[in-house]
Amino acid sequence: MIRSLRTVLSIDPGFNSDHLLVARLSFPVSNASPDHVRAVWRQMSQEFETIPGIRAASLSASSVPMTGDFSALPFWLEGQPKPSTQAEMKWALSYVVQASYLEVMGIPLERGRFLTPHDNEHSPLVMVIDDHFARRHFGDQDPVGRRINVDILNITAEIVGVVGHVRQWGLDENAASPYQEQCYLSVFQIPDQVLPLAVRDIAVVFRTTDAPLALVGPIRQALEQSDGQLVMYRERAMDEVISDRLATRRFSMIVLGVFAVLALLMACVGIYGVISHLVGERTHEIAIRMALGAERWDVLRTVLRDGAKMALAGVAIGLGAAVGLTRLMTSMLFGISAHDPVTAGGVVSLLIFVAFAACYIPARRATRVDPMVALRNE
Repeated sequence: MIRSLRTVLSIDPGFNSDHLLVARLSFPVSNASPDHVRAVWRQMSQEFETIPGIRAASLSASSVPMTGDFSALPFWLEGQPKPSTQAEMKWALSYVVQASYLEVMGIPLERGRFLTPHDNEHSPLVMVIDDHFARRHFGDQDPVGRRINVDILNITAEIVGVVGHVRQWGLDENAASPYQEQCYLSVFQIPDQVLPLAVRDIAVVFRTTDAPLALVGPIRQALEQSDGQLVMYRERAMDEVISDRLATRRFSMIVLGVFAVLALLMACVGIYGVISHLVGERTHEIAIRMALGAERWDVLRTVLRDGAKMALAGVAIGLGAAVGLTRLMTSMLFGISAHDPVTAGGVVSLLIFVAFAACYIPARRATRVDPMVALRNE
């Protein structure tokens, strides 16, 4: 469990979570015109850029990594027949964002370009996809310039770039997580008929120079001055979001780890106590061997060999039980097998070392005793 958590923590989420603040904005005016909404969004973005401590900010009208907020779009590639039902559609996780989103999140650009301020309501629709999307649907071909039909929005967008994959569902996401492919659309290119759905609640992410939560107050003041109707809530540092996603795994690791350490300590104490007691009872035998001319090393080797037989027998039984019992932990592990040889080897080495010490220390002490004194005491 400890090694599994370490493996998870070493995973690259696909973005830079350091000094990243995420929040949500409520815009209660639901009957505003699309032009008014876009104007408010642009004004808000300009206000954010003037706040000291904020390097960049971006709106996100759909998915935000690891927060639980997400949306997906059904699509099909241009030149292919449209699927007859929604169930037959391909689906991709959608990020409807501003041009500054790539800079804010620190996502690498792999090919082509990302969205720009010129990708607005008056320009042709464009889309950026992630490398998972590109590999699955285009293979070794260059996807830039290809076109995608989005069913719900009734739009066709041209692919202009490819970016790195972002772990939307958590650091420990796997192939079974939903919507592995990802696409990016401009928040200002949302069709007018769909825009009211994105007005009432929208996310915003900030790249800061100071502690992220320290800027919550200045951001709220800027919102009150620019548009009193906008309300910011659920402000969180992205590092905190990632930590919370790992809370269950961390709790399991702590609980099972504590019990495992206690069990290991009890095993070590038990092995040392039993074997050292058994070796201590052979003091009379050792004295006789020494009196008959046995060398000290011969006696030690005999005792260690007998102790090793017991230790290896115990290890064999323990490993057999572990192979069966650790199957119950498979779902709790990540990036590591329940029968991990490194973990098993480490535990086995520790227990054998304890057994060796339990044999060696009392045997060495017994070989230093005068044989006549030991025989007389017996």
